[in-house]
Amino acid sequence: MTAAARIVVVGGGVSAASFAVQLVRSSSAPVDIAIVEPREHVGRGLAYSATDPDHRLNSPLDIHWIDPQRPLELRQWWEANDLGQRDAGCRTANGQVFLRRSDMGEYLSAKVQAHASDARTGSCIRHVRDTAMSVRIFDGLYGVTTEHHGELAGEMVVIATGNPVPSLRPPFRPEHQWEPRIIANPLEPDCLDSIPPTARVLVVGTGLTALDIISTLVRRDHCGGILVVSRRGLKPRPQSPETLQHPPRMPQMGTVVPGFIESEPARIRAWSAALRKEISRKAAQGQNWYQAFDPVRDVVWKLWPTLPTPEKLRFLRRLRVFYDVHRFRTPPMNEAMVADAERNGKVRYEQATLRAVHMRGDVVNVELASSAEGLRSWHEFDFVVNCTGLDSGSAWRSNPLLHNLLETGLLRLHPTGIGFDVSEHCEALDTAGVPRPTLRVIGPPTAGAFGDPLAIPLIANQVHRMLPHVLGTLHSFSTQDHTHEHYSAE
Repeated sequence: MTAAARIVVVGGGVSAASFAVQLVRSSSAPVDIAIVEPREHVGRGLAYSATDPDHRLNSPLDIHWIDPQRPLELRQWWEANDLGQRDAGCRTANGQVFLRRSDMGEYLSAKVQAHASDARTGSCIRHVRDTAMSVRIFDGLYGVTTEHHGELAGEMVVIATGNPVPSLRPPFRPEHQWEPRIIANPLEPDCLDSIPPTARVLVVGTGLTALDIISTLVRRDHCGGILVVSRRGLKPRPQSPETLQHPPRMPQMGTVVPGFIESEPARIRAWSAALRKEISRKAAQGQNWYQAFDPVRDVVWKLWPTLPTPEKLRFLRRLRVFYDVHRFRTPPMNEAMVADAERNGKVRYEQATLRAVHMRGDVVNVELASSAEGLRSWHEFDFVVNCTGLDSGSAWRSNPLLHNLLETGLLRLHPTGIGFDVSEHCEALDTAGVPRPTLRVIGPPTAGAFGDPLAIPLIANQVHRMLPHVLGTLHSFSTQDHTHEHYSAE
C-alpha cells in the first residue's frame, strides 16, 4: 500500500463535487480528499439546497455535467430514477427537460457518494461537516483549522467556496439583516413561509432569483400584490427558439473563438461592435441574436483573460448587467407562470430605484425613484425580498478562512475586485504575484480571472482543464519523497 496524497477542499457545492469526482476518476494513484462543508450534503451548495418544486435550472438537462468526459451521466441518472414521472412539469412541448434545483442537488450528492471509496486506487472522499477557519503551513504541509474537528493536514488545499450568501446592500441598513419582514437571503430554503397570501410584497431585483421568488408566491395563490423593481428594469431573456422548437440534442461547448471576435483588438468597445454587427448579419439571414451571442459566451474563459484590467472594469461598470440578462435565461415553466400572473394584475414590474428603507412597526416603508419620470414616492409593504444578486466582491469578508488567507498573503484579491487572482491553472497568486501550485481556487471565486465560471458545465470544464496540472503537482510529491505512486490522467 502507498500513502495517499491528502487534498483538503474548502466548500462543498458544485465546484467541490466536480473537482473531487474528476480527480478520483483521473488519478492512477490514491488520493484522500477531505471536503469541509457545514451543510448536511456535499454537492448541493447554495443554489441546489433549494426545496421549492418551482425552482428549476435555467437551461436544459442535457447541458449539465460534472465531468465533461461523461456528459450523459445526468440524463442516465434522471431516467434511472424515473424523475420524469415524479416531476410531471419538467418537460417543454418539444421534450426539453428543465430539472428542479433540488433534484440537481440530489444528483450531485449521489455522484460524490458513489466515489467516496474507489477500489481501483484506494482513493476516498470524506465529508467533514464543519467550517474551515484558518490555514497554516508547516513542514511543507497545510494545516486547515476547522471550528469543531481540529486541524486537517494536506499536501494541497483547494478553495471551492462558490457564490457568497446574498446580503443586503445600501440603502438597506445593517440592522435590517435581522428584520423578519425583510428577507435578506432569498435562497434560504422556506424563507417565504412567513409571507401570508394577502401581504403586500416588494421584490427588489428582476433577475432569475426574483423569478424564482415570484413563482413560489404565485403558486401559493398570492393575492396581496407583488411589485418587482430594478434600476434598469431588465428581465432575463427566454430560451432560444432552437432550444424550444427542436428535440433535445447533445450541446457542443465551444473552445474556438469566433472569427468575428478573434480579429478584433482586446477592447470591450471593439468586441461589442463586432457582436452587434454579427447579430445584424444573422438577422439578415433570418437567424437570431442567440446564434451570434452563444459562441462568444462559450469562450469567455479564453477571451476575458486577454482584456487589460481597465477594460474588464469598464465591462463590469457598463455592460455586465446587459450581458447577464442575455446569458442567464428563464426556465420556460417559470416564465409562463409569472407572465400569466402579470397579465392578471397579481404581479407588476416597474423600472425604479430603491432610495430608502425604514421600518414602521410591522410595515416596511420604502422610497422609490421612478427611472422613467424621475419622481420619488413612498410606499408601504408588508414584506420586502432582496433579489439584488450576489455580492461576489466582498464574499471574503464574511468567510473566516478566506479572510485568513488574504491576511497571511497566501491569496490576493483580483484587480477587478471580484474573487481572487489565479494563474491559468487556477493556482492562487500570493501577494507577490507568485503562483502556489499546492493552493488552488476553482469556480465562482475565479470570476475576476476567467469572467464566467458560474454555471455547472463551465465549472466542470474549468476543473477538467486544470486537472492535468494538478496531477503533475501531485506527481511531484511522489518524486520528492517516494511515498506516492505516479499521478496521471487516464
